[in-house]
Amino acid sequence: KVWRGIRRAVKAERTDAYLMGENFFDGTPMLQGDELDATMNYQGFNLPTWRFLGGLDSSWQPGSQDTQPTDAATYAGQLNAYRAAIPWAVAAQQFNQLCTHDTVRILTILKGNKALMKLGATLTMTYPGVPCIYYGDEIGMEGGPDPDNRRTMIWDETRWDSDMRAHYQRLIALRRSAHALMHGGYQLLHAQGDVLAFARASRQQTLIVVAHRSSEARADVTVSVAAAALPDGQMLVDVLAGSTYTVRDGTLTFPTLDAAAGVILEVR
Repeated sequence: KVWRGIRRAVKAERTDAYLMGENFFDGTPMLQGDELDATMNYQGFNLPTWRFLGGLDSSWQPGSQDTQPTDAATYAGQLNAYRAAIPWAVAAQQFNQLCTHDTVRILTILKGNKALMKLGATLTMTYPGVPCIYYGDEIGMEGGPDPDNRRTMIWDETRWDSDMRAHYQRLIALRRSAHALMHGGYQLLHAQGDVLAFARASRQQTLIVVAHRSSEARADVTVSVAAAALPDGQMLVDVLAGSTYTVRDGTLTFPTLDAAAGVILEVR
């Protein structure tokens, strides 16, 4: 009753105000369209992504580490369960992040693996919702349990990871310009072992996102794209690297997928 009243008051003052709440747990009862616009999406994005990339559950709870990361099918299932429990309009404005002022920093969670961190950033910027970057992640800051995770910002640019920052800048530019990421739907395409693929499609654009979580590069990886209804012979272009791929028998074949690779393909 209180939050419905707050929503009415806030929206009466400004219809485009973003009413977001902090909730570490299942916030779906407050996300049915009549209370909050979004919560900090720990259960629906943050924690499942930690489990997929780093085998971690709740980094602020001692002993929660799991040396066996969840596979792509389990990860996809967790994402789907929390997304399906709320209206799509709300899912599209959930507040997604890899870490916050209340958690260990993502680079520390991933034990300094910058390739995995880049993959995490790619997932954050392409998954439905409102992506958030915790200050300093874009330059490679680390940090353990509170208060170490709240280290002051590094302003000395000679200590910045310029490659990481450039990766974040490319992803941000894409997120702010790609119609499919701003307005498109979501379709799971492939979830097997270390490989997850999904489509973000709008009337103007279709993007295919492929996440390869493995610590080793793999050759001749075949990914199903049949659920995206792409015809055989359809060409796709890697928007970050420029490589081209062609749909054959409802699949895409990658001659090589680097370790911890995130690939974003645009249908041309």
